[in-house]
Amino acid sequence: MKINDFIQQVKNNQVDIVEHTHKVIEECKKINKEYNYFNFISEELALRQANEIKKSVKNNDKNIKNKKLLGVAISVKDSICVKGVESTAGSRILKGYKPLFNATVIEKVIEEGGIVIGKTAQDEFGFGAFSVNTKLNIPKNPFDKTKDIIVIAGRRISGTRAAILSFLQKFDEICKGNSHDSKIFAKVVEGIDKDSDGVIDSVEFLE
Repeated sequence: MKINDFIQQVKNNQVDIVEHTHKVIEECKKINKEYNYFNFISEELALRQANEIKKSVKNNDKNIKNKKLLGVAISVKDSICVKGVESTAGSRILKGYKPLFNATVIEKVIEEGGIVIGKTAQDEFGFGAFSVNTKLNIPKNPFDKTKDIIVIAGRRISGTRAAILSFLQKFDEICKGNSHDSKIFAKVVEGIDKDSDGVIDSVEFLE
């Protein structure tokens, strides 16, 4: 199902968003036991947000009609503050720290009806690139738990887009692993703007 179709179904009360969110949380818990993708799963917050959405839909609240993320489950990097939810930035130093405020991006997500399901793993205080520089649990490769998976794609938005495109366009090549260490899936990616419109269209592996 496309995300726009899901959002519309939530608005039309065709989806029990509380039940759906509960299933998402349970699946996250199940996967996290094996793969360590979340530092913290915010079950209480997610279900509270889902109940608020369900109440608004039931009461035909006009404000929900234009919400762009209504009912969509959102995971948040652990360095981004979520009010009342443990935020460690991947460090034991901040274990137990619960911010008294939401980061601006979280406020915007909530305003649009997004449901925050948890804080995802990262390098300690962002010092690293592969989520292995942490004293918390290290996330595992979803395709082969015995190997690490690494994609380096530069910085900021263009780098992120290049990383995503490398998975979409050249996934088989990534799975062949690194020529220097067969235990690691690692590629250095260069984004290519074919038509000079400022958007990365394709990628090449430099390694």
